[in-house]
This record gives sequence, C-alpha cells and structure tokens, in this order.
Amino acid sequence: MEENNESNMRSQHPERFWVDYTLEATSRDNAYQVAREICLEQTVELPGSIPEVKEVESFTVGKVEHVELLHTQTHGSGLWRATIAYPIHTAGNELPQFLNVVFGNTSLKHGISVYDVTLSKSLMENRQMFPGPRFGITGLRNLVGVHDAPLLCTALKPMGKSSEEFARMAYAFARGGIDIIKDDHGLQNQVWSPYEERVKLCAQAVIKANQETGRNSVYAPCLNGPSDQVIPRAFFAKQCGAGAVMVLPGIVGWDIVRALACDDNFDLPILIHPAMLGGWLQQSLSCHSQKNGEEHPQGLSHHFLFGILPRLCGADAVIFCSSGGRFQFTSEQCEQIADGCRRPLGRFEPVFPSPAGGMRLDKIADMRKRFGDDTLMLIGGNLMEQGPDYEIDAAKFAKCAGRDDRMCHLSGRKRLLESDQPSANKVVAIDLEEEKKTEAEEPEVASPTDDEVELVAKAVLRRVLDCTLKNNGGYLSQACSSSIILATLYLRALNFGATDAPFIPGPYSPSISSGEGYNGDPTDLSLDRLIFSPVHYAVVLYSLLVEVGRMGEKALDSYNVDGSTVELIGAEHSPGHAVTAGSLAQALSQAAGIAYARKMKQATGRVAVFLSDGEFQEGQTWECVQMMVNHKINLVAVVDVNGQQCDGKMDQVCAIGDLAKKLEAFGAEVAVVNGHSVSEIEHAVKKQCPSLPRFVLCMTDPCFGVPLMKTRAPKLHYVRFNDSQEKEQFENALADMSTNLQNSLIKIQPSSARTTKTNQVAAARNVALQCTNHLRGEYCEVLADIKTVTRPHRTNLVNWMKRHPKAIVVTADLTSSCEADLVRDTLPNQYVSAGMAEANMMSFCGGLAREGFLPLVHTFGVFITRRPFDQLAMSIGAPNLKVVLLGFLPGIISPGGITHQAIDDTSLCRSIPNLRVLEVVDATEVESVLDVAERIEGPVYIRMLRGDVPRLFPSYSPMKFGEARLLSDGNDVAVISSGICTEDAIRAMEMIKSSGISIRHLHLSTIVPFPRNAVIDAIVSVKYGVITFENHSINGGIGSLTAEVMAENGIGKKLIRIGIPGCYAHGASRQYLQAEYKMDSKALVDAIGKLCHKNIAVTGQIDANKPISACAERTEDL
Repeated sequence: MEENNESNMRSQHPERFWVDYTLEATSRDNAYQVAREICLEQTVELPGSIPEVKEVESFTVGKVEHVELLHTQTHGSGLWRATIAYPIHTAGNELPQFLNVVFGNTSLKHGISVYDVTLSKSLMENRQMFPGPRFGITGLRNLVGVHDAPLLCTALKPMGKSSEEFARMAYAFARGGIDIIKDDHGLQNQVWSPYEERVKLCAQAVIKANQETGRNSVYAPCLNGPSDQVIPRAFFAKQCGAGAVMVLPGIVGWDIVRALACDDNFDLPILIHPAMLGGWLQQSLSCHSQKNGEEHPQGLSHHFLFGILPRLCGADAVIFCSSGGRFQFTSEQCEQIADGCRRPLGRFEPVFPSPAGGMRLDKIADMRKRFGDDTLMLIGGNLMEQGPDYEIDAAKFAKCAGRDDRMCHLSGRKRLLESDQPSANKVVAIDLEEEKKTEAEEPEVASPTDDEVELVAKAVLRRVLDCTLKNNGGYLSQACSSSIILATLYLRALNFGATDAPFIPGPYSPSISSGEGYNGDPTDLSLDRLIFSPVHYAVVLYSLLVEVGRMGEKALDSYNVDGSTVELIGAEHSPGHAVTAGSLAQALSQAAGIAYARKMKQATGRVAVFLSDGEFQEGQTWECVQMMVNHKINLVAVVDVNGQQCDGKMDQVCAIGDLAKKLEAFGAEVAVVNGHSVSEIEHAVKKQCPSLPRFVLCMTDPCFGVPLMKTRAPKLHYVRFNDSQEKEQFENALADMSTNLQNSLIKIQPSSARTTKTNQVAAARNVALQCTNHLRGEYCEVLADIKTVTRPHRTNLVNWMKRHPKAIVVTADLTSSCEADLVRDTLPNQYVSAGMAEANMMSFCGGLAREGFLPLVHTFGVFITRRPFDQLAMSIGAPNLKVVLLGFLPGIISPGGITHQAIDDTSLCRSIPNLRVLEVVDATEVESVLDVAERIEGPVYIRMLRGDVPRLFPSYSPMKFGEARLLSDGNDVAVISSGICTEDAIRAMEMIKSSGISIRHLHLSTIVPFPRNAVIDAIVSVKYGVITFENHSINGGIGSLTAEVMAENGIGKKLIRIGIPGCYAHGASRQYLQAEYKMDSKALVDAIGKLCHKNIAVTGQIDANKPISACAERTEDL
C-alpha cells in the first residue's frame, strides 16, 4: 500500500489545485517568466535547470497554465493574471503547508499578489484540512432564531472595566435584542478582567437574559492568547455556556480556526476578527504612485483573505473594515469581501460578512441596502454613545435594522423607543453570584378555555412541524394526533404542582435520575402524576412544556443534540419523563406499580399514563390490565388511538380489533371520546373510578391540523421529505399556520407553573416564535475514495429469498427500518408481520421452524434479546431450531438511547446453548452472512448493519464461519476487533504507522463459537499483550471471551478491553458516544501506547483508501 501511495504521489500527472496571481510585468513573456519563478520558489526553491529539480519536477513543481493581460499602466508595465497549478501533495495534507505553497516566500517579493485559489476535488472533500463552516448563514440563523433580517452584533468595551461590569453590559445587550455579544478584540487576560472570570460571568449573564426573554442571544469571548492556551480557552468558554467564539487568525494563526472547526467536540460558531491581517492584504496603490493611478500588487486579495480563506478554515462569520468607517477599505473591496463570503463554493456553506470599524446607527439602512439581510451588523462604540441604558440602546439598534417589533423583547418595560420617555432604570443591575428571589405572589388565574387550549395545541404542532423541516424529518403525525390530548392533560385535566426543574435542561449526566420534576414534585401525594409511554412522541411533550411555561424555548436548541437530555427518543432523564419506556408497553406496568404504592400511602393525587394504541399489540399490556383489575388499581390510561404504527395502518399490519370491547372484557372501565375535543377528554379523564383502571380511548386523526400529511398515507410514522418539492409544500403549510397563530396571541398563565419571573415570560408569549435547533456537524463521514453500498441487505435479501422458497421473513413493526420492505412488497407469500409482539413472534417462529420453514426474524437487537429472552431460550434455543435472528442497531449505533442500544446482546445470546452469534462489519459480510447462517445447524443471531455500509473487503472474500481475518501481522501487540470497531481499528493502524510498533490485527465475524485457536496464536506471538475492541459492553463480549481463553490456557499477558465500560449509554450520535466512552480510534491508539509503555505521537493522516464509518443511523428508522 505504501509503495502504491508513493507511486501515486510521484505520478507524471498528479492531481493539482490552482492559484491565481496578479503580476506586474512588462510583456507576456516577462509575465510567464515571473510566473515560472513563482512555480519554483513556492515548491523546490531551486533553479529549474539543475538535475535534482528535473528529477522531481513533474510531481512537485507548479505548472503555469494561463497568463492574460488585465490592463496596462502609465509607465509601460502591465498587470497580468497568471494561473499556476500545484500538485496537491506539495501541501502535505496540512493547512499551514498549503498556505506556504500558495504564497510563502513569494509574499516577500514586490509586484505579486494572490487573487484567488481553486481547490481540486479531493481537497474540496478533505474535511480535516478544510473543514468549512459548521454553521454558516443558515446555521447561525437557526441558532439565534432570526430568519428574515440582518443579525446584530456588538462588542464589550472598553478595556479597563471589571468582569462584573462587562457581565452587566452583556445582560443588557441580550435583553435589548442583540444576537451576538462579543468581547472586544483587546480583551483577553488582563488583571482587571481575567479571561476565565469574565467568560464565566458574561456567559451566565446572557443565559439569564435569554431565560427571561425567550430569545437566543449568544456570547462570544475573544481567543487571543498563548498558542498552547487558545484551544483550552475555547473549550472553557463552551463549558461556561458561551454560544460562540471569536478568533484572531492574524495573531494566533489560521490553523487554530481549522482545529476548532474540525473538532467534533467543539460545536460553537467561529467569528473571525481582522486584527493584524492588514499586513496580509493586497495594497492596490503604492504611496509614491497614487497620483498616477499605478497599481503595484502585493499581499492577498480582499475577497480571498476575508471571504474564501475563512470559509475554507471553518469560520461562520467574518468581521472586516467597512468603507465609510475609520479604516480605508473601498466600497468595491467591501463588496468583493461580501461576495467571497457568500458566493457558491462547493460544499462550503456561505458565511456572514460583518462590516465594522466605526459603523454608526445612522448608517444601518445604507449598510442593509449595500450588503443585504444576510449580514452580521456590528456596531460597538456608537451604540454606547446613545446613552447609559444599554438595553434601550440595543433596542434602538434593532429598530434601525427593522427588528424591534418582531424580535426585540423589552420584558416588563414600556417601549421607550416609541414614547421618547427617559428610562427609570438606567443600568440593569444583576447579582450574578446568587440572585435573590423576592417576587410577589401572583393572583390565581382561571383555567384556560377550550379555545385557548386548542391554540396551545396548535402552537405545539407548529413547533413540531418547524423542527421536522429543520431536521428534514420528524414525528409529525404523532403531534397531529396527540397535541390536543396532551395540552388538555396539562392545562385542564390533571393537577400538577410548580416546577423548580432547570428552565434550560443541563447536559446528560448519569446523576440525573428523572425528568419528571418538570411536572412538579413527584413525592407530593396530593398532586397528579403523568407517566409518558410512547417516548418517540418526545418532541411533542418538549414543545408542550415550552408552551405551558415549564421549560424555556432555548431548551429545544438541544433537541437530539449529542450530550443532551432532550433526546430524540425520550428516556427517564429527559424533561417530562418519569420512566424509561422506549421499548414500549412497559410504562403501563410501571405506572400500575406507582399507583398501587400511592394507594397504600393514601395519596389523593391520581396517576395517569399516556399510551399509544400500538402498545396493545404487546402481551405485557394485557397482562397489566388483568392485574390492575384484579388488584383494583384506579389508574387512568389515556390512549392516542390513531390507527397508525411504524409499518403503516394497524389494521393492515396487525389489527387489534375492537379495543373498547376487549378492555371491557378484561373488566376495565372504558370511555371512548373524540381525541380532538378538549371538553370530552377533560370530562373522561376527571371522572372518578376508585376501584378499577379507567381507559380513555381518544379517537384521533394522524393528519389533524396538517391536511398535507394525507398525501403520505398509509405510512405516517416518521416524516422524511422525499424531495425539495414536497418539503416546499410543508414549508408553505408552516407559513400558513404561523400566520394564523400570529393573529391569536395566547394569553394563558398556567397556575403556579414556575416561579414568578419565568411565569411572566410564559404568560403573554407569541406562539409564532421560531423553534430552533443547533446545526450539528456531520459526525459519520466517508473519505473520498471509500465506496459505500446503499442498503445492501435490502437488495441481497430479496435475491436470497427467491433462491430459498421455504424462507419466511418475520418482522415486528420495523419492516422498513430493518430493510425487509422489498420482500414484503415483492414476495408477500414469504413475509409475515407479527406487530409489536416480540415474545409471541419468537414462539411463532419456533413453530414455523418445526414445520420445516426457515424464519428470518428482522427487528432491533434489543427486541430479540432483552424483551423476549425466555421465549428465545425456550421456544428456539432449547429445541435447537433453525431460526435466523437478524438484530439491527448493535451496540451504540442507534441515537435512540438505552432502550434501542443493544449493548448486551452478545452476552445474553452466548448464554443460550445452541445459539451461534455472528457480526458483520461491511457490505461484503452483509451480502454473505445469510449463506453462512444457512449452513449452520441450529439458531443463529446476527448483529446486523443497515443503511449506507462501507465495503472494506473485496466481494470475492466473503465471510467464513469460525474463521478470523488477519488484517495485519506484527509482534508487539495483538488487536482483536469486531463489527464497526474494526473500521476504527483500521484507522488507528494508519495513525500509528510512524510509531515503530507492529500490530497483529484480527477481525472476528464469528463470536460464538469463539475462534480460540486464532486468538491464542495471536496473543502468544506478540510481546506486550492484547487489546479487544468491540461495540458492546466489555462484560460478556469478545473481551470476556478473550479473558476466558487466556485464563484457561495459562497465558499470562496483559489484556486491555475497549468497549462500553459496564454502564448504559444515552441517546447521541455514534461518534460522540465512542469518544465519550473511550471506544474510538484514539482510545485504541492510547491503549497500544499504554501496553508498549510508549507515548505515541499521532502525526500521520488517514489513508484515503481506509474506511471511516458510513453507517450513520437515520432517525426515520427509530
């Protein structure tokens, strides 16, 4: 491989990137000569005539591809444009060296400037070298919630103020409507305002203002310090709650910008400040020749330095000196900068130009006309000149930008901009250490009317639709059917107490035991409790908590964001959730236990549980019903009967019949109501039934409020737009919904929902506020030369089934999610849907196998192993029946949290005698695993991949049962990997190439029976020890199997197990979780170094022919 790479780099026709230079020359020949000298100077730095240059010229030296005259000058010379193509390998795959090739030594010469740079295809796709903006214009707008006007920015100044004074300024600016409050570039770590002290106080101040106004202002500290402290300071700012950072690349270097933009753990916008960049700029007119209008090119062009280069490096907004201010940029140069920031540039998002440097409020209208609305307006000193009340000053700024009526929030104060009255409170004083709560008691407020509850429900639906559009997918039908039900429960039917839960939920932590505190104190026996079962409805619940004032709107920023508790699939630690119920049909049983215990405690408050009708396909639901009737548990269960499940209409998937009659037959009390009628729901829920469980069946329409949904029938479970045209239709529906809601200002003040201050925020909110979401960086990427296969199992399965007429695919409501939909549609006689009834499905498949058929079970791994474990063992394992069990979402691939992450499936399966366990890593193994499973006697469990799967092994090298693949040979350390961890192991091997450590790397696709001989041979042949690397708990997987083999054979070497470290994970992306639990490539490199007692410096880049995971989980499949 190394020889092939070197051959590619020394090719006579290497891939190249292009640099356009502006030259001063007397003729075309002279211009070509100057350009040729640049080619040599920027690469080999030797004359082209010497033999050493001729040997390497074809693959190192730039080529002059084009020379053209721009215009002649008065003294006889002319300005020429020369295009030079450089081999990409001269840049060494690193940004600093790339800039060195572009203009290094040549920058010291007169009469030459860089006009533009054009990247090659592979450089355009190289996200490590050129990460590009993480947010860009669209992402920053989503972050601050402003979509149709300029963004506003100001600076904290002057140097010399204390940190407390800066915090008060930041607080007032945020309340007045400024989107980005940044440090002045001169603030860093001075004694009167140390960096950490100032950042902590200012970040807290802006967060506090946001909680009070419902806005999304961000604080951006300045990063200008010693080189070894810049990045740590950036992470400190993020930890403190800063919403962005500002970097001075002219001082700390452009590679700092790139490093932050590349770091998946640093997900804040980056602003660029121009300090010290003046020396890099092209100077159009020399001082001695201004009278003659002669141009002497020097430096970098304005549009490249302030437009293209920042975008390549990862900036999201670029501050520059606007014409008309106190600096000498011309209007033409400023327009070129704005064009460089926003013009199409491949995958690189457009970014905000931010004209600054002496701008004034009276120039805003002109700036908006010149630069347009996609501009970050920055005014500093002139804003402070307006007066001492910074909140009012900020509001004036907003008004000048056309923002005051729609977005500027002056909570509890008169709009002094309109009345010209002086402010009674010139400076907002806040105690940032400990705010005293001395607010007066509020009068009791009457319950909201039916119309008001319906308006809240519409506002909830609008938020969910907005989130669906922003994320290109979401659980929209669930909001259509349930928003009125849930709004009625919270506002009319149930008695919740005040909440003291965080207004903005904090990050995930194992110490967070429950999110039920958002509904009041769960230990108060006089209050009602709500247990939420269908947790894929979580976004509906989160939106409702915002609408009724129990949670801040900014909380939705962290919806489905890595490290957040506001998870896609709600869990016990998520706001509003009391239990973990993602596997469905378990919440009712837990609610029954809670109700029974509270009954013994003589509680007066009731226990309610919210269910979906699909859960009545699960046997556990009916077991619980009969138990509640037998023990006279007076729980009220409110059911969303919308007739839909993941695979389509329930009547077509697995009909449950007349639900009311079935429940009555079990002895429960039943009420059937219109699920879109507030009064009917309220009456049915409030009706007392002291000795029986009561089921309120709410008959609902999954398209209610969004008629456009009907075009997607019969599959409504998860909306992911098919094309831009369909998405535009839903955007129009959102606009219509927003217009209707803007005409009806909701005036609901939930009784004792929160403390007085936050209650005031919820009391008169505009329901058309934008639902915002962080633009997350793309965590699961494929390197340019790695080919992936889209849904290989889906295609392969159909072809395989045609060759095996006795094979039958059996699914549990996850047909499309497990890529069995093509079999369902084309081979209906070889397909059976069991509905959401996994225990029954296991025994059913055992019966099929007894009659000579080959069942292929398709569902998520957790629903094969955890839920129906007894049926798996007794109906399939014990009789040794031939059943193939395909378990999707192995380990932490799923973002759905602990209920969807099969981190213990191998451990459970290997404890069942007769059951074999296989695991796939790539498309080749996906396409060959069914053939392997067919040849195995008895049941087989497969840890399966779906979606876009990389092809690591050639198609002519299929999986072989019981054999390990030797991927590299060495004598220092043995690495034994499986599944997706093999991808990361391959990447780690590339990272340590230059370390001198040799690795014997085994990939296992057969887990049970364990390939003992291959493992033993690998361990005894190495010097230091063995590392196991798996997408599974370290307990019970290949780490435990390896330890057992070593103990049984007396192999006394060091063992390090990398995997999930004996805990449950939470909902987040795969890459985030692997880094969080130290089970990624870096963790493997660190473990290798630990075994060898060596610090490994990772200096190499990943080989473009090596894979990085393409198995990014799609949320529509959850």
